[in-house]
Formats: sequence, structure tokens, C-alpha cells
Amino acid sequence: MRVPLRPAILLSACVVAGQLIPSPPLLDVVASSAPADARLAYPLGHVLLAPFTLLADWLNGSPLREIVGLAAWALASFVAWRIARGRAARPAPAPVRRAIRELLAAAAFVAAAAAYVAWGALCPRPIPRLIATARDALVFDAHSHTSASHDGRSGFDAAANAAWHARAGFDAAFVTDHNTTRAIREWSGAAPAGSALLLPGVELSLSGLHLLVVGAAPDVAVDSFSGSWRATGALVRSLAAGRPPASDGEAAGSAALPAAAEAGRARAAPLLAASIPEYWKYHWGADLDTLERWGVAGFEIWTTSPRAMNFPAGLRRQVVARCRQRHLAPLGATDMHGLGYSATVWNVMPLPGWKAMDAATLAAALAERLRGEGAANSVVAMRRWLPETAAGAAVAAPVNLLLLLRTASPAHAAALLGWIWLPALVSALRRRRRS
Repeated sequence: MRVPLRPAILLSACVVAGQLIPSPPLLDVVASSAPADARLAYPLGHVLLAPFTLLADWLNGSPLREIVGLAAWALASFVAWRIARGRAARPAPAPVRRAIRELLAAAAFVAAAAAYVAWGALCPRPIPRLIATARDALVFDAHSHTSASHDGRSGFDAAANAAWHARAGFDAAFVTDHNTTRAIREWSGAAPAGSALLLPGVELSLSGLHLLVVGAAPDVAVDSFSGSWRATGALVRSLAAGRPPASDGEAAGSAALPAAAEAGRARAAPLLAASIPEYWKYHWGADLDTLERWGVAGFEIWTTSPRAMNFPAGLRRQVVARCRQRHLAPLGATDMHGLGYSATVWNVMPLPGWKAMDAATLAAALAERLRGEGAANSVVAMRRWLPETAAGAAVAAPVNLLLLLRTASPAHAAALLGWIWLPALVSALRRRRRS
């Protein structure tokens, strides 16, 4: 067998081995097992473009450290390949010619990598869709954005948000723009055919804390409450009670809350949830107990934000245990800003009668259910290996790429074999003709 076919044989063996020792592609993060009532459906384009779509899905849900790690592995592999290719060249090219060739190869490598990242992050590519099979199961997103957020992608308005969520298998999604409710207020609330229902919410930037307020969407001048932990507490307690904040020496301007909430009259309280990475970076330990006393009833435990996915696995287990013991809501969040396009986490919760509800009714019912029975929420994520040691982090990229082969469907495996063997056979035929 000619040398060019050896890499194809090795890669094919990896694909086949992955199919022989398969792993479920989904994980119930709370239960640490495969969900019984959820599965992934893939569009044909996702299968046909398997080498590109599978990797893009994995990258979209990766911690920042793993993205950096993959870049390092890719660079090391490229350098090793170029060195091996140079040593095998006969006769050896002149030094200047070789330097020019290597510079051009490096430029092509960087350009190809940049083009792939842009395709995966910016293009509306084929993505997997979650299908929940349990009766009355609601698939929802607890945290997403539009272009109304300062870091939202331009043009990613409420309609685009609703359409994307529907493509990914969500029935509903809370729009939680940063410190503004403009997009959700301007949304009609009646989702066009094929779109997900958009539910009211907001993400407030407070004292070392990003707070999701869902089920209601208050407009709050956060500058009055983000200057200190005490001022943040005054706001959180008031929101949890469904009324404007009491006057506070450090939270001057409590009237910054909407006048629609009449003083002294409590309204339906929203669900308050702490977003990652802020709460584990700045308020770990006793502050978590304080947040609960103030009325925070949910904690994000999984997301698709690279920075937030750096959440240490050991700390995630502690938060999951806290939610179980204290009947709090563990939440998954796409944190969608119009970039990335793959959803890698979904919330699946039984909610009888939700299909007959409009957006406002569903938002209130879901917030109430999460406050009272948060443990009933399943956080379903694409399976991945999250190392807990420095040594594990160093090999996370290749290990997770092998895991991708184990979680790939048979159709994806067949497509991968096609992508492996077609170029290899074409290359072998060309070499034979030249010889």
C-alpha cells in the first residue's frame, strides 16, 4: 500500500472504533446519565458535512481553555507535518525557496483556520435539533440575547432569535438582554409559524453578579444598585418579592424601577437566577447562601459561553447538589448572542398545558414552576469530557475529538469515511499516473 493511504487507514480505524464503542451523544447534567426522553435530530447537510459540522458543534460548546488547547494542538500538528514533509523531499529545495514555501504554507493554514472559524461562528450552518419525547415536555432556553445587548450581533433581532431557537429544537426562550428589555417589549409576543415563543426577561449587571430575571421583565437603572453588595441585595430582595426596592442609603434611586409596579402592591414575582461565570468567580462560598436568602432560586450550571464553560467541574457538582437539596432550579443557558449557531444545551421540563399558553402566560407559569419545583428541570447537554486537572486539560482536545467519533451517528460515520477516502484515493491515483 502506498504511503498516502496510511493516514486514511489510521483515521478510518478511529472512526470504526468509535462506532464499535459508542457513547450517547447527550448528557443529563444533573443526573450524570443519558436522558431517556430526549434525542438529537440532524439535517442532511449536517451529516454530509460531518467533519466540519461535528467539530464546529464541539467548539461552540467548548470552554475557552479547550479552544486554546485545540489551537495549540493544531499548530503543533501542522509544524510536525511540515517538518516531516521537508525531510522527505528529494532533492532538498534551496533554503530561500524552502523558506518561501513554508511561509506560504503557514499563511494558507492560518487563512483556512480563520475561514473555518468564521463559517462556524457566523454562517447559518446546519445544526442539530433536540427532540423531547416525554408528554407535556417543554424545551426552553433560560438565557439569550439580541442585538439590543451591547455585545449582541448586529442584525440578530428578536425575530432572528426566535427563528434560531426553533431550528435548535427550543419551544420557548427567555430573552435576557443586558440591562434592557427593549427587544422583548417591541416583540409582538405572537411567534410566526416555525418560531419559538419568546419570553420576557433581562440580565442585570450588578456587584460582581449577573442576575437573570425571567418570567417578568423589569426595567431597572442598574447603576443605582451595582455599586456595592449591599445595594445589590436591596434590589434582589425587592425583585424576589415582586415589588420596587425599599429605599436604601446605598441604593438611592429605588424609583428607577418601573412605575408600573404600584408601590405597596406585590406583582407576580419573577424567577431570579445567578449566571455563570460571575457567581463562582466573585461570590463563591457564603455569598451563595446570601443569594438564596435574598430570593435567588436558580443557578446556571451549563452554558455555551466559552468563558463560562471554564466553570470547574467540581464546583458544578457542588451547585448541582445544592439545587437538589434546597429545591433550587439548575439551569442550562445558550447565552446566544447571534454567534456560534449550534445549541449545545437545552432545558427540558414537564409543564402540562403549555402548548395552549401565550408567551406571557407561559413565562409566568414556567417561572412559578421553576421556583417551586426547580429540581424537575433537566439540563440536557451535548456530551463532552471536562477534565479537572492540568494534565487532563493538556489532552482535552484530542480526547474530546475521539469522543466525537463515539457519539457520532452511523450516518455521520459513513460521511466521515467518505471524506477520508475520496481525497486519499484521488491522491493515490495521481501518484500512480505520475509514476
